[in-house]
Amino acid sequence: MDIRLARSLTSALRGDQCIFGYSGHFPDEHSARLIELGEAIHGSCETTLSSKGRLGYVLVEAYQNIVRHRAGPTVLPAWGEARSLFLLRCRAQGHELFTRNPVTHAQAQNLERILTELQGKDNVKLKELYMKGIQRTSSPGTRGAGLGLIEMVRRAGGTPRWNFDPLDVEHVLFSLFLELGEPDVQAARSFRNDTILPRLVAEHEVSFFYAGFWTSEVEAALMELAGVERPVRADASAEREAKWAQLEKLVLPHVPQGGPVVLVLHGDERPVLSIGGLVDQASAGQLGERARGADSGISFGTPPEDGRVLAMVHVPW
Repeated sequence: MDIRLARSLTSALRGDQCIFGYSGHFPDEHSARLIELGEAIHGSCETTLSSKGRLGYVLVEAYQNIVRHRAGPTVLPAWGEARSLFLLRCRAQGHELFTRNPVTHAQAQNLERILTELQGKDNVKLKELYMKGIQRTSSPGTRGAGLGLIEMVRRAGGTPRWNFDPLDVEHVLFSLFLELGEPDVQAARSFRNDTILPRLVAEHEVSFFYAGFWTSEVEAALMELAGVERPVRADASAEREAKWAQLEKLVLPHVPQGGPVVLVLHGDERPVLSIGGLVDQASAGQLGERARGADSGISFGTPPEDGRVLAMVHVPW
């Protein structure tokens, strides 16, 4: 993995609690992992948001909106601009969620109609709209898409923003942006305005990334995600667990308390798991020696940042 990707992740963090991105195969099984990740983040980060299940619900609904309603394969490259993407940023005052996925022109018209109808409605009116939708007879797919968006926007508590960008003759790229809690006054750092990170995700074939604080709960959710995304034979699961235990023991002691820790699963045909963070120069030297002795790859960022070095260790996954 090019160290530029890890540097972009630490830069994109910008002092916030954590960032998470997913651009893998989008299996249904990840919904449970996102609930766990949402609970782990909400339970551990310093936030003014209330309602523990709120973040998890919005994450799952946004994810399922991609799973159920993204258009089929386009003529564009698999790891190009048509790649579906799911991004989360967690701040002390709130969170932001950004998704994008290809849709047909007919789907785009329906989404535009639904989202326009939601503009300016408070929680009570959104609840009424949701209840009317449940009672209304309609085709299951269409009704599900509309109801999911309504409830997601209601739970988020913020005004949705969206746009459609042309892809090919039959498809457009649907982007949706939601904020939970207080809006971020520093709009320039928003995922909505970030063009570098999505490009690097595609360039490095990133299934998912995480950068931020590290707890056992966050680790458990991410490792489950990595296991489902890139499954191994039953007789190889113990070997993978041992590999992760070795990698964790190798890297995490060198990352200062409070992180940030950077974790990336990348590579399509030959997946690689990379983990690291900003370490002091003495730790960088020790880490380099130990990584080479553990049959792992390692890369360093230059120049040092505030006297620290960005170090990433890589193992086949």
